[in-house]
Amino acid sequence: MKRPIFIISSLLFIIVVLSVARVALVNSISTTGIELANLETEMKAQKKQNELLKEQYLQASSFTNIEAKAKELGFVEAKTQVYLSEPLPLALKQ
Repeated sequence: MKRPIFIISSLLFIIVVLSVARVALVNSISTTGIELANLETEMKAQKKQNELLKEQYLQASSFTNIEAKAKELGFVEAKTQVYLSEPLPLALKQ
């Protein structure tokens, strides 16, 4: 007679433990989903910022921009070319 009561009480205990474990697991998964959504949003923002920075970099390194900055700083384009009549010796003969 004690044996069926023990089995029933054991089964009820297992059901309660598994129910609590399931609730804890579902709670953990739901908060993880929110964190994942936040990380995906942040990742999209970082990708957009990287694209903007890449565009700024390419614009700053363009030849037209470099030419404008050089003119602003006072550099001028050389109009004449200088030629050496004789090549300079690499070493002096003694």
